[in-house]
Amino acid sequence: MMTRCVVDPMTRIEGHLRFVTHIENQVVIDAQCSADMFRGIEKALIGYDARVAQQVTQRICGVCPYGHAEAAALALEHAMNLRPNANGQRLRNLIVGSYHLQDYLLHFYALCALDFIDITAVLHYQGQDAGLLTVRDWVKQEMASAKVFPAAPFLPRYEAAYCHDPTLNLSAIRHYLEALPIMATLHRMVALFGAKAPHPVTIEAGGVTTIPSLDSIIQFRTWLIPVAAFIRGAFRDDVTAVAQAFRPYFAEGRGAGHLLSYPFFPDATGANHAFAGGATLNGQYQPLDINKITEDSVRSYYSDQPDRHVKPLSSRHLTPIDWAQFNHERAQPNGKYSWARAPRYGGAVMEVGPVARIVNTYHAGINPAVTSLVNQYNQALGLTLADYPSVMGRHLARLFNALLILDRLEQDLEALVPDQLGFIEQPVPRNAQGVGLTEATRGALAHWIATDDQGYIQNYELIVPTTWNISPRDASNQPGAVEQMLIGTRIQNSAAPIELTRIVRSTDPCIACSVH
Repeated sequence: MMTRCVVDPMTRIEGHLRFVTHIENQVVIDAQCSADMFRGIEKALIGYDARVAQQVTQRICGVCPYGHAEAAALALEHAMNLRPNANGQRLRNLIVGSYHLQDYLLHFYALCALDFIDITAVLHYQGQDAGLLTVRDWVKQEMASAKVFPAAPFLPRYEAAYCHDPTLNLSAIRHYLEALPIMATLHRMVALFGAKAPHPVTIEAGGVTTIPSLDSIIQFRTWLIPVAAFIRGAFRDDVTAVAQAFRPYFAEGRGAGHLLSYPFFPDATGANHAFAGGATLNGQYQPLDINKITEDSVRSYYSDQPDRHVKPLSSRHLTPIDWAQFNHERAQPNGKYSWARAPRYGGAVMEVGPVARIVNTYHAGINPAVTSLVNQYNQALGLTLADYPSVMGRHLARLFNALLILDRLEQDLEALVPDQLGFIEQPVPRNAQGVGLTEATRGALAHWIATDDQGYIQNYELIVPTTWNISPRDASNQPGAVEQMLIGTRIQNSAAPIELTRIVRSTDPCIACSVH
């Protein structure tokens, strides 16, 4: 007997995601992911000064605005044939890297830990930790109240198998509380050189407009010390412990296993990157070729033609279907079902994100620190690279990214020169094109820009991480990356499909970005 399971809305993510699965004999045989909102920001940029993009595209998302600022600046720099000087690159790394660290902690503790950790364990706490006692008493008070949803956002939850280790449960809850001020500190670090957080304003084409003083460098270092201690201590311990406690999830949510990443976190010269760009297809790594990137909108709520194999910047229009067409498509078994489009790499469905960064960099062999870290954990946990495109592999890869970026932040901070401008001003190029490639925490992010004969934006295009991951089917009827991760999953209870929500959350969807 076939069962239809709908999760709408998907909670503890950014934005409005709906997914529908069809289950037969407790196994998912079909899945559809729907991004349920329209924005159209990229085409709204047409006609404005090219430098506006760094600020406006950040408003696509309040969680990962730094990625859009960097990608927009890189796109215009590419059009200008310009690279920041050493101080500018290091300042940009400090802003972007701090945001990455904040986002990794946010994803694990605020969004995903509740999928694994048993929050009710705090009800039996008898120790002296003030934070845990406060949470315990608050939860008890909430449960005794007449609220419809007491103890939100911790409860309600699916009835499922959570962690049985009371020590791990209490430790993770304690670290959840400790992570909150650490994340606040990371936002202060972003604002120190970025002028504000979220939406830093100092990342521009040409570098960073902040001039670092000795005082600001010392302040950044002072804040970095407790951040580093937490990431190398509590965060590392919690992710490792959850990975060991839920080892079967290294085999769940695998999907197609094709991985795409862009070069990320350059050195002071801008020539060498900590993370490699490239694609791993069927286990074989190949260098990046951005000319292979296209988008389909066959199953997306747009009426533009052509609707398949469309290359970036080849169209200046994005036309949503009208209300009558929308209702018609929703009623069709093979109709359009998402506001997200379907990016493809040489026609292949690709997963992007922390796993792609780690696996592609490992294959490329450009960073000995990545190789050493992966080998260390593979030996300790009995893993291979094939285990990383999975629910638990994604969480582990985020830890690796955090540890590696933290090391680079410390190095860039020590090399930063006080009182030296990290910005090169240059006129906006006319009749030019550029592309900016970077990695947001969620994965491969690209901005394309074309300017007219006055230096205004003639066309603008973005393909963002979550668009890759939660894309609908394409013209060849290939399911998107997350859809493929869901298909084949065995679930215990279709009324409480925690197996499915664990898979979706492991990709850290940002729907506001995906439908930009």
